[in-house]
Amino acid sequence: MFSVIIPNYNNEKYLDELFESIISQTFKNYEIIFIDDVSEDNSIQKAKEWKEKFSQRFTLVENQEKKWNGGSRNVGIDLAKGKYILFIDSDDKLSSNDCLEKLNELIIVNNYPDLIRLSYWFCDSGERLVDLSHQTTVRDLASACDVACWTKLVRRDKIVKFPENTLMEDVIQHLKQIDCIDTICSTNLGVVKWNRNNSSSVSTYRKERKSELDRKWTSSLYRYYAELLDVRVTNKDVQANLSWRISETLKNIKNDSFVQ
Repeated sequence: MFSVIIPNYNNEKYLDELFESIISQTFKNYEIIFIDDVSEDNSIQKAKEWKEKFSQRFTLVENQEKKWNGGSRNVGIDLAKGKYILFIDSDDKLSSNDCLEKLNELIIVNNYPDLIRLSYWFCDSGERLVDLSHQTTVRDLASACDVACWTKLVRRDKIVKFPENTLMEDVIQHLKQIDCIDTICSTNLGVVKWNRNNSSSVSTYRKERKSELDRKWTSSLYRYYAELLDVRVTNKDVQANLSWRISETLKNIKNDSFVQ
């Protein structure tokens, strides 16, 4: 039923908690596709240890060259066999051991919708639920700030791939994704616990302006703007949000800013 796609780079210390949160699920009809993006720590060895526990439900991919999150997720999409795709980052985890069971029930009750909008837990100094259950239409999702791919459970036959070799992949994919779906339901179930305490995560690196990523963020900003110009969508609400993003990105591009 579920293909759980996990891109990873240097998150060895978080993998035990992540995999424990998955293997403890009461609903067992899932597969894991773990894509390591040329990690420099012991992520591969840790993943191999967990692969033995998951047996046939675990696919381990080792990228031979860096693909960043978008490219790694696309590798997972190509390998996925489940009816629905759930993305989760390797420093995050599922919030409870019945998440997948509740999602499966929601899918059946709602006659297998194209997309389920997922609430999530924001985990920093504490934990707070970000309830997105009020977002039930494409218009809601078009104007939303929460564009991360792990805030959406999507039917595999409706999934849209990500821009590659860039750090700003989620917004483009979000706009294209919501433009091509017909049926949406939402839940107040916080599925993913989003870890905001990982000092080595890409988003934290950007906030701290680490020098080794400065050029990548700058190039990604220009790629993001070019991708926005190339996006073709048909829904009027998505078109309106796309136009706004193009305008704001053009205003801010000189300052190396990013409209999230």
